[in-house]
This record gives sequence, C-alpha cells and structure tokens, in this order.
Amino acid sequence: MYFTIAVLFSGFSLLFYVPGFIDTAIGVLTFRQIISEVLCIFFGLIALAAFARSIEFDPLWPWRPEFRRILAALLGPPRS
Repeated sequence: MYFTIAVLFSGFSLLFYVPGFIDTAIGVLTFRQIISEVLCIFFGLIALAAFARSIEFDPLWPWRPEFRRILAALLGPPRS
C-alpha cells in the first residue's frame, strides 16, 4: 500500500524538477522555478517517507513474514 504512494509521489516530484537547479545562482532563479523546486523537494521527501514506511510494513518485501507465507501458499509444500 505504501509502495504505490511512494511511486505516485516520486512521479509528482519528477513533474516539478528544474534541470540545472543546483548550478544556478539563487538571484537568477525566477519565482516559478523556486516554487517548482520547493514542490519537487517536498514531494520527494514524501516519497522517501512512504518508501521507508513501505519497507517497514508492506508484505511485498522478501524479508517480511507475510511475503514468505504468501509465497509458500503459492508454491505449495517443500519437496524433499
């Protein structure tokens, strides 16, 4: 659940990215570029937080017990 939110907000972050922002002097930036970069950073931080939450709680990661249970149910009992 949190993984899809992370992907969604990283997409929003990419929409507001301004190329060459780091190399541009602050006095040369327009108000629109500054707002775009602030939104890019804001959505990027939300995406990182959602991704961290995803690693902690979502069952799609292999180290989670839920993932192993689902995989065991799909593959059946182990053969010896």
